[in-house]
Amino acid sequence: MSTEAGTAPARGGLGWRLWALVPVLLLAVMVGAVSTSGSWLADLIGRNPPPTDKFDIRRVEFGPGEIRILVRNPQSADLTIASVNVDDAIVRFTADGPTTLGRLRSSTIVVPYAWVEDDPITVGVTSSTGIETAKEVPAAVATPEASVSSFLGYALIGVLVGVIPIALGLLWLPALRQASPVWLGAFMAFTAGLLSFLGVEALAEAFEFQSLLPAALGGAGLVLLGVALSFLGMTALSAVSWFCECLAAYVCVRGLDLDLSLADTVVVFSVGSLAGALSFLPGGLGVAEASMTGLIRALGDTTRVAAAAATVLIRLATLWFAVALGLIGLAVEERLARGRTSDLAEITNAAGTRGE
Repeated sequence: MSTEAGTAPARGGLGWRLWALVPVLLLAVMVGAVSTSGSWLADLIGRNPPPTDKFDIRRVEFGPGEIRILVRNPQSADLTIASVNVDDAIVRFTADGPTTLGRLRSSTIVVPYAWVEDDPITVGVTSSTGIETAKEVPAAVATPEASVSSFLGYALIGVLVGVIPIALGLLWLPALRQASPVWLGAFMAFTAGLLSFLGVEALAEAFEFQSLLPAALGGAGLVLLGVALSFLGMTALSAVSWFCECLAAYVCVRGLDLDLSLADTVVVFSVGSLAGALSFLPGGLGVAEASMTGLIRALGDTTRVAAAAATVLIRLATLWFAVALGLIGLAVEERLARGRTSDLAEITNAAGTRGE
């Protein structure tokens, strides 16, 4: 059997590798054709009017005796900063960067100006084509700078948002242990509904704020790309975790000197675990073991005893080892809880004795 397994990949020869390159080459040809002569496709569906030569004013900062304006070029063509005005009056300016901006490039405009605090101000940036981009600031306020007090303020916000809710949840844990299963189920359902609501609300706010981005960034697509990348990232982490368990199973198989490759071991572990999950039994007990034993016998051409031994070793390494650690942790936690309860009872008795 080992001889047949070793010669099987050679039968395909070079053909399957060449066929694997055919779709990649066709995709490259199609992309090149659209990139070089794709204007006819735009003519078929119609062209949009050319965008106005407007800048995107991203931020306006107020400092002592100056105004700093961060501008970005959202257009496909280069834009040049021709003039700057404040409250419809043209003012002198300097640029911390180039005055001619390429696509999606930014520059900071520094305007010496004696602004008055809390007064409304309108700033405008005009391109070399004469198109002005204006931004109205309802009230001029000095832009806060990084300091020790601001750092402490953000740290306090982090404590209020992240640490205190967890501490309150831990204080609530003893009361939850005394609750009935019905109430626990209600609390879990409420938590799941709240998390779902927060997820939908966050997505809605993301779509709302994407409208503030330049059109060149494709705000809606950027939001969906972020959601997709988050999902793919979590899926990749799950896949890595799953593959590590398959590696542990492969080490067990090789330790018993069974004729199973890594790919065969992945099939054994994946199908066995899936069968156990579909059985809806705790840990897939019985179903996962039977499936793995049968697959090991079929793929490894081994005896039933060796297949059963490999299955037991795999389950000990990937399931029962974690269960044992959890039981040890549970026992330690219960012992600590009993110690805290006894200490509280002693304190209560002592207080009662003093009161008498």
